[in-house]
Amino acid sequence: MKIAELRSLNLFKKLTIAVFIAFNVCVVNAQREKSTQLGNVSKEELLMEVYPKDSAATALVLLDHGNTYIDEEKDFKFRTDYYKKIKILNKSDLHRATINVKLYKDEKVINVEAITYNLENSTINKTYLIDDKIFEKKTSGKWKTVTFTLPNVKEGSVFEFKYSVISPYSILDDWYFQTDIPSIKSRYTFSILGNWKYNTRIIGFKKLDFSDSKLQKGCLYIPGIGNGTCINVTYEMNDIPAFKEEDYMLSPKNYLSRLTFDLVTYTKLDGTQNHYIKSWKHAEKELKNSFLDGQTSKKNYFKKKLPQELFNINNKLEQAKQTYYHIQNRFNWNNKYWTSDKLKVKRSYDEKKGSVDAINLALYNSLQAVGIESYLVVLSTRDNGHPTKLYPIIKDFNYVIVKAVIDNKNYFLDATDKFLPFGEVPMRCLNGEARVLDFKNGSYWEEVSSRYKTNSRTNIQFLVNDDLQISGKIKNTSKGYFAKNKREKLYAKTKDEILDIIESEHPMIEAEDVMISNLDNNEKQLIEEYTFTVSNDDNDNFLKINPFFYNRVSKNPFKLKERNYAVDFGYPRNTTYMFTLNIPSGYHVVKTPQNKGISLPEKTGKYVVNVNKSENSITVIYKLSINQKVFSSHGYHYLKEFFKNIINSQNQIIELQKIKL
Repeated sequence: MKIAELRSLNLFKKLTIAVFIAFNVCVVNAQREKSTQLGNVSKEELLMEVYPKDSAATALVLLDHGNTYIDEEKDFKFRTDYYKKIKILNKSDLHRATINVKLYKDEKVINVEAITYNLENSTINKTYLIDDKIFEKKTSGKWKTVTFTLPNVKEGSVFEFKYSVISPYSILDDWYFQTDIPSIKSRYTFSILGNWKYNTRIIGFKKLDFSDSKLQKGCLYIPGIGNGTCINVTYEMNDIPAFKEEDYMLSPKNYLSRLTFDLVTYTKLDGTQNHYIKSWKHAEKELKNSFLDGQTSKKNYFKKKLPQELFNINNKLEQAKQTYYHIQNRFNWNNKYWTSDKLKVKRSYDEKKGSVDAINLALYNSLQAVGIESYLVVLSTRDNGHPTKLYPIIKDFNYVIVKAVIDNKNYFLDATDKFLPFGEVPMRCLNGEARVLDFKNGSYWEEVSSRYKTNSRTNIQFLVNDDLQISGKIKNTSKGYFAKNKREKLYAKTKDEILDIIESEHPMIEAEDVMISNLDNNEKQLIEEYTFTVSNDDNDNFLKINPFFYNRVSKNPFKLKERNYAVDFGYPRNTTYMFTLNIPSGYHVVKTPQNKGISLPEKTGKYVVNVNKSENSITVIYKLSINQKVFSSHGYHYLKEFFKNIINSQNQIIELQKIKL
């Protein structure tokens, strides 16, 4: 995996191109000999049918090795030799035989070799990859991918492959010890000239089994200058469990056991140093000029282009809102975070479309133009991992939003999502703290969180006549992210399309009419009202109804035996639900759901069911609240049991039986 994507990596790699001396040098580099070669498969590995430490594993990494060093034969570029050996335990994992190597711009792959091993009649048969089965294609922007598929891979096979990546960039890609399948051994070694300094971070819950760092004098001889010194480093982990993804988690990058490297300085032969990111002030300058393409000072253009009525609003909050909605409604987001080419905010405004950076820079400049105190905010999205706060960084950021300050209140804004109200950001931005760029007073960290409460209230009336024909009404009111998600689903849909959506989500009903209120007003609660009928397949003597049929909790999102990373819901939420059923004449109640009350520790969540039965009707009310957005791994068992009990509760039914005369 690459340490960052698209623009953030583009910028950082531009900043860190490795420049070596142009005169004659002589390098003695023994590091190349450390690279693992093919031919390491044994009969015992081929006979393996199950991995004892994880009997459920369908594939297993037997050995994974990366070796990085400077290759004098490739113009002193950085070279990483990769080797991996995998055992296929089940045919469901045959897809692992296809290898994709992602490359940035001037990076190249060389020396691809691969062998598949199969045991047939106690004989090890080898099938070799041929060169014309290696393909390279451009993927997006300045990225390309080299792909090859191991031949003759089947259940029981072991295959191994190796290749080398030649890179003119001094950035080191992350080394992932852990993947989604278990690994017996993973090793990373590198040898770098002592004039390159990196900060190395070890991320994840598993500790290293071995690490070693040594200086090697005389690894580089420069005529007329003398010998150079290299730093030789080895990191190793053994018996690494598979990483299991699950719902309500942030990026796996936060938890996977891996190494990450941040370039700090490069010392030239004359002793002077290049500091890549030496302070936050330096980082802010690079962010402004390179990351944001110098598009932060365009307010004069927007003073001319914005509708004049925006400048005539006296109330600052209302002025900021209307400016935000102008940008939100004008732009169409192209689903990209960063502009591939040179960013031009003025052009994007005229064309009414763009990436996140173009839209939110237009918003920032517009707020500046109308006189609203505002700042750009760079962050890492939920799927991109947490940015490090140990020292100034650039490469961890992949997104930009805006902060407005009005009457001493802070409002985080993102105009890319047409279904969010002023002051709310997409859930992808809810990833802890972000960096607020105050170019005058200095940047600082601040948490980005949801501003509005997220809740829903559902009222359902089931009307059963004496012939057991069923009709009813549903009214659902939602706010916050619940409303946002529904608006996104229902927007621009016809009445018939909306009815089809309801029926597909709730197969037991046949929706007949619908009325949606406030679909186009993000600041008001969304109201959905439906009428429906239900086919009764029971005989005339019985009627069975699940009162929780609408938006029922039917699956437990938490299934792991243990989870070593936090549960992140993103935002608190509350659901209130009321179901009313009239009891037709001539029938009596045989069964109803039981009253139930479940609480999570420290009042962080609650589920309550109350069933009320009168002579003529049954009312089932439940309330579900998750009051905390993040739960540590220590609370995982409680959450798992909490949802298990909810599911059991909502599996209960109301049963009516005809009275025998």
